[in-house]
Amino acid sequence: MRITWIGGWGVAPESLRPAANDYFPGSEHTFLAPTASVTDAIGSPDVTIAWSLGAWRLLEAASRSAKFGGMVLLLAPFVAFPSESQLGGKCSATQARFLRRWLQREPLAALADFHQRAGLGTPPTELPYPADDLLEGLDRLAEDASPQLREFASRGLQPNWQALIGDSDTLLDGRAVCEALQGCTLVRGAGHSIADLLRASQA
Repeated sequence: MRITWIGGWGVAPESLRPAANDYFPGSEHTFLAPTASVTDAIGSPDVTIAWSLGAWRLLEAASRSAKFGGMVLLLAPFVAFPSESQLGGKCSATQARFLRRWLQREPLAALADFHQRAGLGTPPTELPYPADDLLEGLDRLAEDASPQLREFASRGLQPNWQALIGDSDTLLDGRAVCEALQGCTLVRGAGHSIADLLRASQA
């Protein structure tokens, strides 16, 4: 089975490999950062697993009529990240912009703080992917959802899609996300980490 993984903001794509091997042993894995062009690089896998900002990239592209074959699993998805959008985000756009400025000054300190707040474990000791892509991702995290994305999410997931979000996510209000993204499943006891959500997906 061929699985393409799209990671979250500030997380090295290759760091997902241990979880991928644990939960999908024997599969062929490809790991991608959640950059602006990531949906063009997915190819034709049997399964696409997209986490956090990576999940938003798929939702946003699909709202513009992009099609993705195979199965699609969204982990910790959101329709819009800022709390001002009232779609489940717990962080304000101001916080995202502050993190952007901090990243420009002290990138590793900014990344370490984000990892701690999100409950993601050991922070990176080097940039997980290019700085320009990290900054562009923060710009997207500070934005409201487009009308077409809101409407797309309200219609419910496509037949080959599944979505999971934890009720103990430190960055997202799972219940509010499930209201905005129809068909998303709330998982008890899971946080924002991909390992939590993968464990839940196989329970």
